Amino acid sequence: MEVYVGTICVFGFNFAPYQWALCYGQLMPISQNTALFSLLGTYYGGNGTSNFALPNLQGRVSNHQGQLAGGSNYVIGEMAGSETTTILTSNMPAHNHSLTLSVNVNNTTQTGNGPASAFPAAAATTRVAAAAATATKFMANPTVTIGASGGTTPISITDPSLVMNYCISLYGIYPTRN
Repeated sequence: MEVYVGTICVFGFNFAPYQWALCYGQLMPISQNTALFSLLGTYYGGNGTSNFALPNLQGRVSNHQGQLAGGSNYVIGEMAGSETTTILTSNMPAHNHSLTLSVNVNNTTQTGNGPASAFPAAAATTRVAAAAATATKFMANPTVTIGASGGTTPISITDPSLVMNYCISLYGIYPTRN
């Protein structure tokens, strides 16, 4: 199989074929890989004087360079994304939680010194049953606080995947530019 220097292919076995290297981000000496260095430069790392790095595709998906429609601009060698994220109230979509309260004015049971079960309030000397029928003063609307729930454990956002090896050709035909 004739390939270009720097071609990246996916292989279904657990090693790099002869004259190929796994795309693990390892440093390569420029002196032994001048053709590949002339194509990759230091896009993926290295110091550019004695070494350069191969792309690291471990746990990553390759992405085309350029600008997404109405989105981010990706440059060659840029790494982006994350395997997990933590959902916070600051990045959660705005939404409401509804709460329905009901008042039982027929409840004739009273405990303690104040009204119970949210029925109309009356003077302490008035019987509760009479107050329920004649009261003109009612308890203030109850204040309900719904606090944040959940924890701060990151959740996985990794797409379903099949693990295979990305390898890069160290030798082959040098690609010409048109």
